[in-house]
This record gives sequence, C-alpha cells and structure tokens, in this order.
Amino acid sequence: MVTEAKRNENSFRIGEVNVSMVSGPDALAVIGESIRVGKPGYLCFLESRTAYMANHDREYGDIQNHSLLTFPDGISMIWFARRSGHHQLRKMSGKDFMDLVFSVSVREGYSHYFFGSTPETISRIEKNLVARYPGIQIAGIVSPPFQPLEAFDVDVLAEELNRIRPTFFWCGLGAPKQERLMAMLQPKLVATVSAGVGLAFEYIAGTVTRAPVWMQRTGLEGVFRLMQQPRNVQRVVKPFLWIFKELLLTRKIGT
Repeated sequence: MVTEAKRNENSFRIGEVNVSMVSGPDALAVIGESIRVGKPGYLCFLESRTAYMANHDREYGDIQNHSLLTFPDGISMIWFARRSGHHQLRKMSGKDFMDLVFSVSVREGYSHYFFGSTPETISRIEKNLVARYPGIQIAGIVSPPFQPLEAFDVDVLAEELNRIRPTFFWCGLGAPKQERLMAMLQPKLVATVSAGVGLAFEYIAGTVTRAPVWMQRTGLEGVFRLMQQPRNVQRVVKPFLWIFKELLLTRKIGT
C-alpha cells in the first residue's frame, strides 16, 4: 500500500500538486497492491490545463493530491521534472497507460468498465479492443447522459461496479468532471481502480487522430490537438502562460 509519506517521496511538485515519478510496470505493481489490500484508488493524468486548474482551485488540487497516482501527461510536466533534477522520468498519457494495461490484461485477468463519451464512440471502443486484444474482458460499457456532476447517482454506479467488480473503471468525461466524479465514487468501491482518461476514449475509438509519435516526443501533441479542435484555443491560453511563468520561476530558484 502507498502511504502518504511514500507518495510524497516518489513525486515532484508543480506548484501545489504532487506528480508521481513511476514507470509503467511499477505503476501496475502499485495498483495491484492497492487492490490486494482492499484499498483501490483512482488515477489522474496531469497536463498543463489540469495543472493550472489544480493550482487555482483548492478542491480540485486536493483531488489530484489524494490520487493513488498522478501521472505526468505532457512534455511540460517533464520539463518541471527535469528542473527538479529528475531526468529519467517519461510522460505517461491516459492513452499510453491504457495501451499498457490492455497489453497485459488477458494474461493478468484484468477486466474493464468504460464510462463516458457518446454512444457511437463507446461502441467503437468495444469493437476495436476486442479485435486488437482477443480475449479481453469488457465488463461494462456506458455512455451516460450529458449532465452536470450533481445529477450523477454515484451510489447506484458504485453498487453496479461492486457487483461486477471490474479491475479498471475508465472514466472519459473530460477534466475536471471525471476527477471530481472519481473522488466521489472511489471511497465506495471495494475492488476497482478508477482512471480519468478523457480524450483517450476518442483515440481508441478512432474518432480523433492522435499526433504522430515525433510530435508526442517533442512536445507538440497539444498543438496537433488544437489543430483538430480549434474551438479549444481559448481555454489553453491561461494554462500555457501560467506554465511558462512557473517554469521560469523554477529555473530561477534552481540557479
């Protein structure tokens, strides 16, 4: 089990948020142990926008800091890690982590419950995963109504998950809604780890194209995403400026 002290020891900070320093295989080990001891947690994936929100909204920041693991999702998170002296850390997006989990799911006996997105996207997820990973166990696949967080019946959802007991509850509602829902849901779960993976649902379904690998590695994945969804430009301006300022401050403190 990951204690608070251990989590802090294996993390670095972006403002007020702790970001986990863990490889993919080590993450699976942490998750397996949390399930074994009966205290499964939830997983977050931090990028520029969510880092900005977590540092400007105390409640959302607490949700990030109380995760089982918060992965660095995006090259700017890795820049922070390197400024802090952690040069070996690699970014881990929601899609990357899902691919890792799916690749070992049949062998390990993992099962999956998908919650989010549109009926069309969610149905494509099931079709694509069964084709790519023969024998994968899909325990549930739900496209919930588009509604405010307060309208979700968390108790009913928890009862459903505790009855089925999937290994993973993949939540694709987008940030910050998915993290807020997981924080409400997770204390009620007995054997399931939740993960807020947002746009990864669209990547798996094939309804949105992910950036080429070279763009992912050079930090241009966000630019590629904005080219596909230009209406989102306004919501990334403040986070970008804040990240740039924080990086400058981190460099100044380190010199």
